[in-house]
Amino acid sequence: MSLFLLRPHVFGAAGQVTTPDVIVDRVVLDGAAVPVQRLTHDAWLQAPADEASVAACAVMALGGGSLLLPAVVLGDGPIVVARRAWRVSHFMTHAGEVTLNGVPLADLGLPSALITEAAGVAGRGLPRGHLLVRALAGQMRTAELADPKLGRTLAHAVVIEPLAADRWDGGGPKGRYAVGPTRKEVLHFI
Repeated sequence: MSLFLLRPHVFGAAGQVTTPDVIVDRVVLDGAAVPVQRLTHDAWLQAPADEASVAACAVMALGGGSLLLPAVVLGDGPIVVARRAWRVSHFMTHAGEVTLNGVPLADLGLPSALITEAAGVAGRGLPRGHLLVRALAGQMRTAELADPKLGRTLAHAVVIEPLAADRWDGGGPKGRYAVGPTRKEVLHFI
């Protein structure tokens, strides 16, 4: 069984912060199940310079109420989830005002019934361990959730280091090796 340890800092409506450790055992991206191994918290990644990326938001059910967190999806590769989240119950009364990169959550195709179920208010609710991710159209490496009513934002950015980048600027580290005790002449190939 594949699992991912989600470790968000959950910001409450009154400014308090809790940090639960949450096991994710199923990921659904835009309605389709994807491997859990695609999840990561790493916000600095190596990828081709033209790697496609889109902003997204994720909903996760917990015992104390569901969470909403920003994320960035890189092509068919990693889903980079933020380590910062809000409880869905804190903005359910004004969910239509909450935005992802300026787009209301209701326009993302997240049905209000899904948000209601994720909040644990109606129906059976979202199963624990499931992370639902909804991507926003367009190329973006930053995802920002904004709640104008409570005056708060959650921003998440991914930095792509191109594969061809030379971090050493041509200088690179010199290879080192050790030669044990010997009385013979040693040929050096460096």
